[in-house]
Amino acid sequence: MDEMILRLTDVKFRHQVHFGSKAANLGLIARELKTPPGFCLSSLAYTHTLKNLKMLRHITRLAEGVQSESLDQIDKVAAQIRSEILDIEFPAEMLNALEDAYDRLKLDHDNFMVAVRSSATAEDLPSASFAGQMDSFLNVTGFSELVVALKKCWASLWTPRGIYYRFQKGIGQRNIAMAVIVQEMVPAEVAGVMFTANPITSSRQEYYIEAVKGLGDALVSGEVNADRYLVAKKNLLIQSKNIVESHPYMTDFQIKTLADYGAKLEFLYEEPQDIEWAMTKGEVYILQTRPITTLEDEGLTPIQAEKMSKIQKQIWININERFPEPVLPMDGIVAKIYYMSLFNAYQELGFHVPFVDWHNVEQGIFPEFFLPPGIKRTPRRLLKLKKTSGWNLEKEWKDNEAAFDKYLRLLKNPELPQFPLEVILEYVEDGLRDFQRAVTFRYVIYIQYRSLYHFLSRYLVLLYGEEGKAVLEGLLSDETHITGELNQALLDLALKAKINTQIKDLIVEKPPLEVETTLGDVPHGEEYLREFQNFLEQYGDRELSQGLGGIAAKTWRDRPDVVWGMIKGILIADESAQLQKEYLPDRKTEAEEKLQKLSSKGIYKVLRVGPFSESLIDTARKYNVFRENSHFYLTQGMTIFRTLFLEIGRRLVNRDLLEHQEDIMYLTYFEMKELIYALYSCRKVSKLELKEKTYARKQKQERRRKQWAGRQVVFSPEEESTIQGVGASSGVVSGPCRIITDPQDFYRLRPGDILVAPYTNPAWTPTFSFIGGLVAEFGSTVSHAAIIAREYGIPAVMGISGATQILEDGEMITIDGSRGLIQRSK
Repeated sequence: MDEMILRLTDVKFRHQVHFGSKAANLGLIARELKTPPGFCLSSLAYTHTLKNLKMLRHITRLAEGVQSESLDQIDKVAAQIRSEILDIEFPAEMLNALEDAYDRLKLDHDNFMVAVRSSATAEDLPSASFAGQMDSFLNVTGFSELVVALKKCWASLWTPRGIYYRFQKGIGQRNIAMAVIVQEMVPAEVAGVMFTANPITSSRQEYYIEAVKGLGDALVSGEVNADRYLVAKKNLLIQSKNIVESHPYMTDFQIKTLADYGAKLEFLYEEPQDIEWAMTKGEVYILQTRPITTLEDEGLTPIQAEKMSKIQKQIWININERFPEPVLPMDGIVAKIYYMSLFNAYQELGFHVPFVDWHNVEQGIFPEFFLPPGIKRTPRRLLKLKKTSGWNLEKEWKDNEAAFDKYLRLLKNPELPQFPLEVILEYVEDGLRDFQRAVTFRYVIYIQYRSLYHFLSRYLVLLYGEEGKAVLEGLLSDETHITGELNQALLDLALKAKINTQIKDLIVEKPPLEVETTLGDVPHGEEYLREFQNFLEQYGDRELSQGLGGIAAKTWRDRPDVVWGMIKGILIADESAQLQKEYLPDRKTEAEEKLQKLSSKGIYKVLRVGPFSESLIDTARKYNVFRENSHFYLTQGMTIFRTLFLEIGRRLVNRDLLEHQEDIMYLTYFEMKELIYALYSCRKVSKLELKEKTYARKQKQERRRKQWAGRQVVFSPEEESTIQGVGASSGVVSGPCRIITDPQDFYRLRPGDILVAPYTNPAWTPTFSFIGGLVAEFGSTVSHAAIIAREYGIPAVMGISGATQILEDGEMITIDGSRGLIQRSK
């Protein structure tokens, strides 16, 4: 019977399958905090006893026979089952083991009493709480009373409410068992409950405590009123007290001590907790903890971007560009690596980076509730400045590319589906480490270049006045990089369609979703479709929305209709002769001639402005090329991780643990690892819990998207007709604005339209060949979109918070990309 009974301090989470979640939780609390001493009788005792008496299958069939019937019938059968359980005799071996455990707990205590509580092995699933359904018995005196209480606990598994609840939740009546916890009674002076998130308002920023005199069972049963205390999480400041009597049941010190216990439990379990507690002689005892299953989604706090520091605001803009919608749980690991790499790069370059709490990000809760740290320059920054103009970016980046090449080769290995699960996980772990190294290096370059770019901009303004911005844009245009190569390939593909009138008409007239399925019906359509597939094979890793942060985010390869929509726009623009790319070499040449002319005169010639300027510009050009090429290369990393995660998901579908391989994206990275370890250590894995968790998270994801879309970010007030943003690409243009919030709507763009979007990324830039201008809610002068807009010579204004709601689709506007202004016609 040794394996049937364990002291609470010996119950670990590996024992949960037979001792239940309540006992496993109390075991952790007994080791880390404080709970009354006790022991737990395994559910195997329940199962073996009923099996030996030939009762287990009998009572299961009785319950299954009425679980979907009327409540009267369920009541009748439930009473019969409970009566039969109460009449059983425990085996002698079990009785002896129980008595030994009880005697060790009792020792020489007088008036010794215990509490007997259930610990059902199906308790507290993600969306279901069994709280209150199983019976508990307090003030149990003597061993004979303990035996009766144990039987009553077993019988409480078969109450009418329990039978119906399990049926309603899809748990069923089979494989249900009951472990029982026996603990020394605490002579509580005060007891109650504590929630580490407010169950009324759903605020995660405060502890909610209820306290009553004596034992807490009167509170749970609703027989007495309780003191209520609210405590701020940030500093344990008591925010309010609602008391029943003339003075509170707890002192401020006791309230804060209890709140501190709540903080520790929430940290241990990594989610808000519902905690039962008792206090005697000033000591806090935790009687039970479980996840809060009824919390509403937490509301977003409006971000006052104007109150942020300069670097904070830059990072916040970057987050909103790269993550236009909340990530899935699995994406949390990449989001963490992405911004941890950024902060590491800042530290490496001599900045001070405050502590960052990654908990929410690791759980896939991002970008909601994430506020960038207040990064500040330190004197070390001067010592860490490097000679940026001397970097050989291409050579240094080759080492990072070499690290990823092995993963790209892996994806082409036809034997990948036969690799053992642990080998695939090892590839994932190695890949994430290499990804972090590459991103950190890239960010070191990015931070240094940002300083260089701003210096170069101010330098040219000094030389040319306001015209200096336009000169800089011209000097940095028409560089050869992957984004330009990709956009040119798409342009060539579109112009090939122009040669065949039937292909061209089909692409222009059909909805993008129907093009691929109908192209084979026209002459040479199959040949053109093969060229399109070759294009996707080479460039299909280009992201649609989440930049380098989205493993689960769709790509061009996943959504070819988006690419068809862009080809449609190019074909319509070509008819209007409004493609932009043709005059870019002239623009670059003109800017170079201006610089050469100025630097060869007077004082500028004496000061050798020409060679100095050329060195700075050469470095800036190299960085622009590096940034675009390295971004595209790292997007292939997202494809690598996605392929490996989906392969793991496929294996879990084969084990009937997930319904679809894509469901793996609704687990966190750490949950996935724990699941794989559990499988290889032969631990029992709850299929029901996994499926319920993924279902609940899918529902929550939709709510998160809506909540994030409606967030309030306050940058600056705007006048009725003029809106101020950040000038990102010079020039003035007027035209109808086209509100595009999803890449699938690219087909709606027409030549000369001013694209108004919540964000943009390199995947949007092919449309720059025919639109008139760009307005984005988030972005800066060194955003991808801003750089490419300058290359194409289209005016761009960034940082217009709420632009997609303020402006109306089709409304005529004028944008000034130099001054960052939008003028509305109405």
